[in-house]
Amino acid sequence: VVYYSTMNDFDVQIGRLVDGLEAMGIAENTMIIVSSDNGPEDVMLGHNGAAHEGIGSPGPFRGRKRSLYEGGIRVPFIVKWPAQIQAGGIDDDTIFSAVDLMPTLCAIAGVDAPEGKFAPDGESMLKALVDGPQERKTPLFWEYHFEMKYGHVINKNPIMAIRRGDWKLLMNPDKSRIELYHIPEDPMELNNLATLKPDVVKDLSDELIAWHQSMPSAPIPEKAGSNEYPWPGR
Repeated sequence: VVYYSTMNDFDVQIGRLVDGLEAMGIAENTMIIVSSDNGPEDVMLGHNGAAHEGIGSPGPFRGRKRSLYEGGIRVPFIVKWPAQIQAGGIDDDTIFSAVDLMPTLCAIAGVDAPEGKFAPDGESMLKALVDGPQERKTPLFWEYHFEMKYGHVINKNPIMAIRRGDWKLLMNPDKSRIELYHIPEDPMELNNLATLKPDVVKDLSDELIAWHQSMPSAPIPEKAGSNEYPWPGR
């Protein structure tokens, strides 16, 4: 009930926003972006409130919230901008991330993105919005270095992930649990190609480790990145 009530209210409020823009006469050249920060919550027995929050579905993808598999990080991205974007278009090819929002919005506004320590990690994906699929130049990185205590074991991923082009690599900092997937052909991430593509693994793992080492250090729980089945204690 809570989940469906939230979605209904979300729909109502977006409708009010659109109606307000139209009433002010500025809807045509106003961009509205609707997205999400992660996949749906998991049902976590024994965790207050989570039973009614874990109703959403990741569709065909493996993983949910807190997972670095596609079901945890692949989310809807809907843009309405009548003056520049034709309604009804679908782009299944562009790899767009939240880190791309600032440089993209700067490009739309005709201003330079910040530089130095405030420089965004992403890149402008304006072409993808107004002119069709765009190939990104920079890789994307993720890290979730906490123990995943809840949910199905199939959703428990290694700590880190990198996506470059069609390839996605997941691994732990100690190079255990190396998983390589060709996302366009295997979006469900069930066919681990790590042993068949050692050159791709080496290139992506070197890049991922270098990125991990450049980040602020943080303690990693002993069971983080593990997919052990949580057998009940005796």
